[in-house]
Amino acid sequence: MRYKFIISVLFAVLLGAFVGNFLFNKYKEEQLVFQSEEDSIYFLEEGVYDNKERAENATSNIDAKIIVKEDAKYYVYLAITDDDINLEKLNTMYDELEINATVKEMKVSDESFLSTLEQMDGLMNSATKNDEILAINKVVLATYEEMVLNN
Repeated sequence: MRYKFIISVLFAVLLGAFVGNFLFNKYKEEQLVFQSEEDSIYFLEEGVYDNKERAENATSNIDAKIIVKEDAKYYVYLAITDDDINLEKLNTMYDELEINATVKEMKVSDESFLSTLEQMDGLMNSATKNDEILAINKVVLATYEEMVLNN
């Protein structure tokens, strides 16, 4: 009688540990997948320069841009978006202006900026003229500079 009780308790403890470990691992996997999908966005990069003056001089004809210092280099970003359709619109617009840009995928963790970007991407989806696209893009760049870079 005593052995049956001990074996039952031991079995219940082992079963509980196994199920608990399984559920905890599933939770961790889902949380990691959710976080990595949420914060990856596209930047259109014009170029990389050794100093800020060169970056400003080389892009003096471009109105909508931000210059960001990263790893002792100055990167000129022309646009930021999270939407593939908007990325194509922006690429086409800059191609028409004969400005070469490359797509760079980066992660941003500022939730308020990502929320604003989502709203701006919605507006840009309905924009049809380059002037409209450029105006929305200026707002996105200014918001990124204010919310992410200046914090």
